[in-house]
Amino acid sequence: MTPDPPSSTPITWEAVGALLNSKFVSAGIPGAITAVAVSQGLNGDWINAARTLGFAALAWVLIDLFRRLAPEIDRFFDWLYDTIFVGLTGFRGKYLDALKADCYQFNVEGAGGYIDSLVLDEVYVPLRVTPGIQQQSDEYISSGELRIWDFLLSQSSKRSGSNRYRLLAIVAGPGYGKTTLMRFLTLNFCSSLYKRHTCKSLIPILLLLRKIHTQIQSETEPKLPELIAKELSGLPRFSDLHTSENWFRERLKQGTCLVMLDGLDEVPPEKRELVSRWANWQMQHYYTTQFIVTSRPHGYDGNLFSNVQQLDILNFNTRQQSVFINQWYQFTYSQECQLEYERRRRQRNSRSARPRLKQMQEQANRKALNRSDELKRRLFADLNLIKLAGNPLLLTIIVATYNAYGNLSKERVLIYKRIFRLLLEDRPRLRSTQLALPEAENTQDVLQKIAINLIEKGHTQFTPDEGAEWISEQLSSYISPSELSPKKFLWSVEKITGLLYGAEGNLYEFTHKTFQEYLAALELSNMADVGSQRVLSQIDNEDWKEVVYFFAMIEEDPVPFIEAALKNSKVNSLTLAQRLVQDNTKVKEDLKDKVLDALRKHNFAFSAVQLQQHFRDLVQINNKVGISGFITWGEYNLFQQDQLDGQFHSQAALYSTYSLPNGNPIEDISQEDARWFCAWLSTQTSMVSEDEVYDYRLPTPEEWQQAQQHIAASEHSRPLTPWTTDPALGGNTLCVVRECIPDRYKNLVNYLANGAWKEADQEINRQMLKAVGSDAEKRGYLELEEIREFPCDELRIIDRLWVKFSGGRFGFSVQKQIWVEVGGKLDYGKDSKAAVKAFELVSDRNGWRQSGSYISYLDVTFDTSAPIGHLPIVWWLVGDGEVSVSSLASRLVRCSI
Repeated sequence: MTPDPPSSTPITWEAVGALLNSKFVSAGIPGAITAVAVSQGLNGDWINAARTLGFAALAWVLIDLFRRLAPEIDRFFDWLYDTIFVGLTGFRGKYLDALKADCYQFNVEGAGGYIDSLVLDEVYVPLRVTPGIQQQSDEYISSGELRIWDFLLSQSSKRSGSNRYRLLAIVAGPGYGKTTLMRFLTLNFCSSLYKRHTCKSLIPILLLLRKIHTQIQSETEPKLPELIAKELSGLPRFSDLHTSENWFRERLKQGTCLVMLDGLDEVPPEKRELVSRWANWQMQHYYTTQFIVTSRPHGYDGNLFSNVQQLDILNFNTRQQSVFINQWYQFTYSQECQLEYERRRRQRNSRSARPRLKQMQEQANRKALNRSDELKRRLFADLNLIKLAGNPLLLTIIVATYNAYGNLSKERVLIYKRIFRLLLEDRPRLRSTQLALPEAENTQDVLQKIAINLIEKGHTQFTPDEGAEWISEQLSSYISPSELSPKKFLWSVEKITGLLYGAEGNLYEFTHKTFQEYLAALELSNMADVGSQRVLSQIDNEDWKEVVYFFAMIEEDPVPFIEAALKNSKVNSLTLAQRLVQDNTKVKEDLKDKVLDALRKHNFAFSAVQLQQHFRDLVQINNKVGISGFITWGEYNLFQQDQLDGQFHSQAALYSTYSLPNGNPIEDISQEDARWFCAWLSTQTSMVSEDEVYDYRLPTPEEWQQAQQHIAASEHSRPLTPWTTDPALGGNTLCVVRECIPDRYKNLVNYLANGAWKEADQEINRQMLKAVGSDAEKRGYLELEEIREFPCDELRIIDRLWVKFSGGRFGFSVQKQIWVEVGGKLDYGKDSKAAVKAFELVSDRNGWRQSGSYISYLDVTFDTSAPIGHLPIVWWLVGDGEVSVSSLASRLVRCSI
């Protein structure tokens, strides 16, 4: 047998330089020539000796020159090779085009069965990120909202601060759009959209760790360029590209790449440390290249990475939710419009008129606007749903579920139940496709077997052979193996429902891990006591956290799991217990207290616990009004963080409180900031009652006088005086009144608290008409006498809510003040001309009139950038023109508003 030839290293100009720089070459060769010259001189041959010495000097010069130029020559030939390679094959352009085509359209993870495809750049809502809590400092108090672009390498020296963040770890829970963010960045760098953000031009490289982890053998092997070239060569869109490992190596060295390593948590636990160390080695080796690694929290160990900045993804705030809903419906109806247009165009005959695309698009836009407004009204009317919609995936599910069913469910489990009905039953029926098993529940039962096996093994992927082994027994109980093989079943689920995804490498996985967790919980619930005991044994396992939550909610009895968490007493289990307490109304108060006490002992979320306790231990003024104790800095920091994160639209001053004890009462805040804190309390779902609607506000002087003897302050250096509704009395701290208001204002409170100004404007129209009676509701506006006699209590509540949640910018009383300032009378009687003039002056001030013309309702500005007094819109509520507006101002004065 002929032996294999020994491996050899390619000769490069750097290698030549190293050879010339060796002692043997640099001293031996010129030295030997010099020795010859000396020998010639000793023999009397001086002419030849001189020539030989010249050759020796020339050898010295040439060797030194080659030694100095070898690296440059080597780089030149590398550059020449790359130039020829790129120029002749167009590799870079083809590579970027292939990536762009791959990322341009995508199926929403977990909703691919009923949302066929979306154009990423048309529906994507940028995520808000923040440095991990352990890496924050005072500089972030005034940083405002941050996007991923704020942390990517910049082409401008003016944003050099962002260059500190060359190595990033994006850590977030399930469904927060980590993979979609990576695809969005890939699309942006493929199509030059990154230039909008003044980022450095980078070549995107997206690697899914769940697919490549099997190739990782050590901390250094395989090398990153080798792995990239191998991965690309196996992908369908890259089959025609002659991938150059050297091309990627040079770009990595030059720092012109953005390497995205997605899904560290999806690597099997037993291999996660090795993959983390391999990723860290690549990050340190290519020390000028931008890297991003993504993971769920439990899959990322910061101790395995060096100099990596962790970024957390923040919940979608209501503005992001609103933007996503608008864009989703605009895209959906636009696609439907285009398809309908093409259908009509194909079907028209010589006598039929050509369909007008512009008119169809306008009609589609109106439908999209109406549909999105309808969903937002329903969504923003329920604080629990708003919280659920903070997760981008769950918001997508909510939108898709609403689009299919026309209503919404408060409970997460019911939303998942409806989604599975869509995927396994409704979609196949509506599309006239046939699942391998005719009964949807049977298909779900089989999928549950896969889910429980994956959860037990700590994996997210499985081979067709593994899947066949797990489901063969369950599947054969529904249909003969000769009629349907396990592998054919998996194929049909992937192609028809979108619940499974067939990855490269002959692997399957659920399109989103939360589906796997939900199905595993369902399977465990079918095991009766055995399943319950199995779940209880995992109460402190972060990898099982979602399964435990789903199981407890499916069983509709979270008490055993809360008690197990209390017995376990670890932070992980207690936070899960707190979540179960908040999401289940059947938990008794004494058990809630135990969970809060346990959390307090851990000093975990102490401020949130204290906030809840404050409003459970109110000093009652009467049966509808109670007042809290002194609000602490820790509680106030919760409010500040929500303002910074964009979760609440306040404009309060921000205080650096890191050096202050969280348990100390706040001091020296302004009355305006105190009012903003009161408004923020309405957004806290942990304080929402199923039976009551609350308004949080400052106490009146009389209320404080009545309650102060019952409110004790801790030992303090000076007296504490809370702000009241009378600013002349002054104040240096904060106590909050909680007042029970009529439940018909629940929607208005929720809309205003979440900055849904348009929905709030329409809501007060409905409520004011309803307060007057059915005739006004049918008519759609208020008449003069109805305004003059409108109930003062109703006006007070409506105005107080608008003023509070807008920071004093909006409300009837604000509009009344403008009316008075421009010289408007409180009641013009029948003098309509004077009323019209006053109304024009008011409208010029508050933006209802622009360039001498009144705006339409479509042109109203529904955000806090609007002029003072712009909202609510009065002129569509009253029916007798400007005279009615003056009568409303008069009524406000008579009601002391």
